Amino acid sequence: MKHLRTLFFIFLAMLTWSCATVAPPVKPEPLSLLYLDGAVQSQSGNIVTLQMSMPELRKTPGSPIGEIAQELVQKSLVIDGMKTEINGKAGVIKEVRGHAVIVELEKPDTYPAGAPVRLTIPKKNIAITDFEVIRGKEKDLGRVTLEGLTTSLIDSGQFNVVERSKLKAVMNELELSRSGLTREKPEEILGKLMMADLILTGTLAETRGEWEINLRLVNVRTSQATTAIHMKTKLFKELEIRDAGPLREDFESAAIEPSWIMINTGRTAPFFRSQIDRKEGSDASKRSIRVDYQLVRGENPGWARIDNRKKRDLSLYDGIEFYARATENFHGQVMVMTSLPDDPNRVDAWHGFFEVDQTWEKVRIPFAKLMVARGWIKQGAAAMYGAKPGDQVMRLERVEGFQIGVHQSQNADAKGSLWIDKIRFYSD
Repeated sequence: MKHLRTLFFIFLAMLTWSCATVAPPVKPEPLSLLYLDGAVQSQSGNIVTLQMSMPELRKTPGSPIGEIAQELVQKSLVIDGMKTEINGKAGVIKEVRGHAVIVELEKPDTYPAGAPVRLTIPKKNIAITDFEVIRGKEKDLGRVTLEGLTTSLIDSGQFNVVERSKLKAVMNELELSRSGLTREKPEEILGKLMMADLILTGTLAETRGEWEINLRLVNVRTSQATTAIHMKTKLFKELEIRDAGPLREDFESAAIEPSWIMINTGRTAPFFRSQIDRKEGSDASKRSIRVDYQLVRGENPGWARIDNRKKRDLSLYDGIEFYARATENFHGQVMVMTSLPDDPNRVDAWHGFFEVDQTWEKVRIPFAKLMVARGWIKQGAAAMYGAKPGDQVMRLERVEGFQIGVHQSQNADAKGSLWIDKIRFYSD
């Protein structure tokens, strides 16, 4: 018996080995570089000069923002003043000249000329200023480009991104210093941003349908521009241009934003109508959006709602919040529609629920708690959006629209009004 058991395990091991030989597992590529290989060129005391092997990082075909991010990673792997290690021994990079890197060791050590070494590449803190569109109709493109580039830099694994809100005052001081209107030197002002190793700033300009991109990467420690990137490109496919900015809808403006779809289903029940209410709002406001509804179970339309159809990238937000009240208590519903990459006609719907009563209350719906809408998969996609259902993967970077309202499947037959005000996307 013991002999048979041994033969079984030998057979199992051979079978596993043979399968691995036929179909070897694909080794995943590392998300980021942790070190660079190189060789010692020379040493004088604690100063070691290294000749490094700079890798060619993979570019993203057809993605200008991806290419810009890869170029920034490539040109900022090692920067002056950065702390590092040579084979585990701490030091500071004093100067970078192409592939030659000069490092000052904290403690004495000896490295023979030609000896192989590994130079540690730590994460760098980068602060990104708002990109300015100096020519062109699409003014929001600067923000969209910035958000996309920020995401790509974080995904590279090489950077921590410093909050941009802290930059404006310091950058204003820096401009005054360079103009000679203040006594502080540029490097003294940049010292206030020592939480950042690098600052990225840039402009966009449109010329005959192409966008001219000019970016500068500034080393905070030296106040010198280490990298300049110039590119002419289409920048985005039409489908890729999405609003990544915050939503702050109070309905106080005289002109309603075009992405809000006002609906009137008719004068016979079941029916609903959405419109701006100029006499009712939260927190003493005099405006909100109102949905008047008369819902009868089992009849269509059974979903009375407000509807926003702007294409958005909400990947930087954690959820949606708003204030709501109604003429009677009921169960409300939020629905967010997302599409497949490069195919906005394949749409998934994700819903969450809330309680509403006759007084104004704040409602918060985290995106992480939304559930896929099964009714949408069966018939809702075609009936409401004229689309096909997707693959039930939530892609917040591809939001096709959102709705807030009351559905008859969660409530009894009802007639009344729902008010919605102060709609926001939030980040915790």
